[in-house]
Amino acid sequence: MSTRTVTIGALCMASAISFAQPIDMEIDPAQSSIDLAIEVDVGIASDTDTESSSLSGFLRVELDDYGNPSQISLHDLSVMIDDDLSFNWSFGFFGSANASLEGGAVTWGSTDNIVGPVPITGGAFLLPDVPVALMGTMFVSYDIFIIGGGSETISLADQGDFFSNIEGSVAVNGDEITLTSTLPIDITTPLTDDTGTELGTLTVTGTGTIVATGAAPGCPADLTGDGILNFFDISAFLNAYNAMDPIADFDGNGIFNFFDVSAFLNAFNSGCP
Repeated sequence: MSTRTVTIGALCMASAISFAQPIDMEIDPAQSSIDLAIEVDVGIASDTDTESSSLSGFLRVELDDYGNPSQISLHDLSVMIDDDLSFNWSFGFFGSANASLEGGAVTWGSTDNIVGPVPITGGAFLLPDVPVALMGTMFVSYDIFIIGGGSETISLADQGDFFSNIEGSVAVNGDEITLTSTLPIDITTPLTDDTGTELGTLTVTGTGTIVATGAAPGCPADLTGDGILNFFDISAFLNAYNAMDPIADFDGNGIFNFFDVSAFLNAFNSGCP
């Protein structure tokens, strides 16, 4: 068999590696928000202030069936805090501190692994141990009794990954998929001065409420255009592939090889929404 010639038998053998098709879902800032509470503890005193903002960004999810899903996986997320946030802490007799958070975000952690699949029951799901990281820069200034005055710049990205459970629900309305979820945040970082002396701790807690929508994927493997996936679509792919027809270039790189076969099988086994 040449590098281009593919038989039905080869398609069947390769079908064991097929997967569903993930989609990107856009976060709706009109329905999505985050409420953050930041506690500054300097030993002799502590105080907490809260702020909130709308959210935007995307979630990349995979459903086993986009018409009637029973399983969900999470591939990626990027949740942007739309507004810069300002915090003020008062320690009474002991002084005060203030801070601003710029470019805040919650992103996928430093891993290529996906989370799931997990079951969807009655429309609800729980994704456990999702690896996420905080992004953004915190500018802190303070004037505290005994400790003195000063300022610090904290990069939240330096704090590394933490793991959070994401609960939510999935609703299907025609071709539109709506995902509603909550993302809890809980991370503590040292508060140090310019010399590296630890002044106390800064604890960030809160909950992001996320509403994201996306379109169910089309049916690219339906090469006959009849809305049904069957032998005739496989035959149409084989003919197009061996003729080097662009419709068989399923990975879109202009080369006809096994990766196009794999991409076709992924699409074929994902079914039509």
